[in-house]
Amino acid sequence: MDKNTLQFGEGEYYTLGDIVQFTGLTDRTLRNYLSSGLLEGEKINGLWLFTAEQIEKFITNSSVKPSIVAKRNSVVYDFLLGGEETVEQCCLVFDLPKKQDKKAMEYFCYAINNGDFCNLKFSFDSPKNKATRIILKGETKQILQLVNEYYQNIDEEK
Repeated sequence: MDKNTLQFGEGEYYTLGDIVQFTGLTDRTLRNYLSSGLLEGEKINGLWLFTAEQIEKFITNSSVKPSIVAKRNSVVYDFLLGGEETVEQCCLVFDLPKKQDKKAMEYFCYAINNGDFCNLKFSFDSPKNKATRIILKGETKQILQLVNEYYQNIDEEK
């Protein structure tokens, strides 16, 4: 089992915070989708939990996908329009082979949610038959640290 997933019975679950990370949508927006029935999950001990299948159904929904794409694209667009930051910033866009998509998504969600990363923007897209695209925006030192740790983790598993 990966570090950032919770396990109850036989299934792995993801939290609302995980979905916030890989969609870019706010917690409030996701709760509105829950209320409308577009996002399905299970509330266990007061915590919303979601299976990978529920998340995939949600992010591929034709009513939701445009919002996710807009959020993802805004990360890069806002970076390009910026320039008044008080700290050194970078925006990194990279594509991974399809076979690494689940591992990469889980790694970055876990690391960002449980690390000392401030004001970091993360976007994840894994379209069918295309490479997995990851976008990271934030303080240059933190982005480089996060990506280096990801590749060290991948190298250790080989």
